[in-house]
Amino acid sequence: MLHKILSTTGTRLLNAFSGIVILWIATNELGKAAWGTAGIILLDITLILLVIELMAGSGLVYFSSRYSLKSLIKISYSWMLLVIAFTTLIFGLLSFFPEIYQLVIPQGYGLHILALSLINALHGINMNVLLGKKKITAFNSLFVLQFGLQLLSFTGFVYLMQLKDERAFIYALYVAYAVPAMTGWLILAPFFKERNGPNAIATPRIILNYGSMTQLSSIAHMINKRLSYYFLKSLSGIGSVGIYNSGVQLSEGLRLIGQSISLVQFSEISNSKDDQASARLSIVLLKFAVGLTALALLVLIAIPQVVFEWVFSKEFGEIKIVIISLAPGVIALAANTIFSHYFSGTGQPRYNLIASLSGLAVTVPALILLIPAYGLIGAGLSASLAYAAAVIYQLVVFKRITQTAFKSFLITKEDLMLLRKIRFRKM
Repeated sequence: MLHKILSTTGTRLLNAFSGIVILWIATNELGKAAWGTAGIILLDITLILLVIELMAGSGLVYFSSRYSLKSLIKISYSWMLLVIAFTTLIFGLLSFFPEIYQLVIPQGYGLHILALSLINALHGINMNVLLGKKKITAFNSLFVLQFGLQLLSFTGFVYLMQLKDERAFIYALYVAYAVPAMTGWLILAPFFKERNGPNAIATPRIILNYGSMTQLSSIAHMINKRLSYYFLKSLSGIGSVGIYNSGVQLSEGLRLIGQSISLVQFSEISNSKDDQASARLSIVLLKFAVGLTALALLVLIAIPQVVFEWVFSKEFGEIKIVIISLAPGVIALAANTIFSHYFSGTGQPRYNLIASLSGLAVTVPALILLIPAYGLIGAGLSASLAYAAAVIYQLVVFKRITQTAFKSFLITKEDLMLLRKIRFRKM
């Protein structure tokens, strides 16, 4: 299993590198207004996909080896089309309120958002089925194909087709979603012909009951992270969204540290019947996830502003202040990843949902108060406060459940010894 973990981590690193290259091209060639528009469009697509994944997300992964694949696909596709139809209706209703419509949906891109959501959902369903079938190599290959095509096509549209606005990014998304979706169908075709596969017929209720808590938590978490985009666009203009979006991509890219560490944690906890051992391991990994993320942030913050202006153009010089204002939140996100995997791994996902809702309760008033007064800094501080609120709740619940003292969160020699005992072969 170790080679699968390394392969998955490797693809994430490649994806992070691809994202940085796309960011560099966008900031130097498109400008902050176009990049801000692209950020809003991608956010709209992401929110639609989160709703679709109520029936086509983690539940599809879990049940792919337990129920008839045809029944699962039928349910997922039906729900996907229903969500797209409902979203189309919402877009139509919002069009009667032009100010709200243009705030949420960039002018002229409503149909693109719907089409890209549909294509990405088809690709996502394929990916989740492959994950459920434990076809990790195929899963990672499609993931690499996706972000590789996005980078190549985006570069081609900008430098060969000379598209110097958000259209280059949007057209690249079409390529990046459509080709892997079609390739995924070819990979999955043999599974539909299996005679010895599961015959049990899945129902929407079964899938919804399994994944709803986790997915609702993800939706609330995403709103916490990205609601500031709409506030910034309304109060400071689309250019501010472009700068903020760039700072978010750079700082939140450090989540890779916590996500990689949580792979070990989740695998260990899921296969452990010792609650105390699961808690101890989570505490150790929490310390290292937060510590390594903080060190990486210090390095990023230490980079002079002139370097950001040189790399991403002077128009994006304010990226550094965004990173600084987001720094406490990024550290909180590292802790959030560990706590979330602990609660999920021990069958208590409701605490993650409550944590996300706690953050949302902080997000809205913080945005209303801070963005008008402090602009980009206010947006970053609002996000940091929301992440901190969520983590504080998780910390309080974790301490209560595990009876952990505060001193246990300090790094000790025993932590290093416990890390050495983790056997990847068990995973």
